Amino acid sequence: MSSPSQEQSRSARLREYQAELDAAARVVAVLGAVVRGREVRGWLESEPPEVRFAASAPDGAPGLPAAVWVALRQDDTATVLDALTAASDRTFVVAEHEQMGEGYRLQTVEERLPSPDLESLLAQLAGVLGIPADVLAVLGQWGLDDPRTAGEVNALLDSRLGAAGQEPPAAAPGGLVMSVQEAADVLQLSAAQTKVLTTLVRRVGVTITA
Repeated sequence: MSSPSQEQSRSARLREYQAELDAAARVVAVLGAVVRGREVRGWLESEPPEVRFAASAPDGAPGLPAAVWVALRQDDTATVLDALTAASDRTFVVAEHEQMGEGYRLQTVEERLPSPDLESLLAQLAGVLGIPADVLAVLGQWGLDDPRTAGEVNALLDSRLGAAGQEPPAAAPGGLVMSVQEAADVLQLSAAQTKVLTTLVRRVGVTITA
């Protein structure tokens, strides 16, 4: 039987666990806003964004499913957290107690609850959005209520894709259409060169033809 002090300690740890889940939910809410901002800027790639998201897991990792991108697009934070928790190998220790084990020896048994793996979500989104995972993490820590968040999300997406509502360039016959970030990756452009290319695309449009 557990003592009152043990029960109080467990209750405190459960509150800490809930605070961790609430913090993760705030990050996911911001990432959902980033995903929706990305989609309103058009999607020229041949694969749907959710398919590309599912294929962008780091090498050797099982990766999160396409449904996570869809849930972010729908602002369904609960579904995203459930998926992150199901895919996670991280746990949170709620309490521990001793019980009799083999050979009549006392052994410590821990009560654990699963924790969502935000790092895997940040890594996959970074691969699709072309925004570093640590930048996404900072935005998530700010939260949607922070007045800086919306402006920074728009600035990041505008610098890569142009302003929301801007018509994406049509592909010329036999031509190639790609985002600024994709072109920068293919051509291995520096940050300064990528900025110049971004300015050209936003002001005059650039079409690469055969």
